[in-house]
This record gives sequence, structure tokens and C-alpha cells, in this order.
Amino acid sequence: LRIRHMTDGVFLGSKEFVDRMWEQHRDKFGKRRKSGARTIRGAPIPGLTVLRDLRVDAVV
Repeated sequence: LRIRHMTDGVFLGSKEFVDRMWEQHRDKFGKRRKSGARTIRGAPIPGLTVLRDLRVDAVV
């Protein structure tokens, strides 16, 4: 897990928390997006999700 998840990931926390934050800021994301929480690629930590799915250099 890198500091990048805490900055570029926008929100970091439980699925419920991240989904709640996504609902509050839904207008800033695409209309086709159906949910907010995304698991952390390369470091699946149970119960921890982010709002933005980091794809490049997500975990080193």
C-alpha cells in the first residue's frame, strides 16, 4: 500500500464509507458508474477500499 492510495484514491476506508462519499460526490464521476468502492489492486486488504481504481504503479 502506498501513500498514493491516500491521495489519488480520493477516499480510503470501508466499502460503506467509500460508497457514502461517492454518493455525495456522484456528479464528479461518469453517469454510467454504478458504485463507488473499489478494492485495492495488488494488495487486497479485507474491508479496505478506495474510490478511484488506481491502475499504474498501484502497489510496489
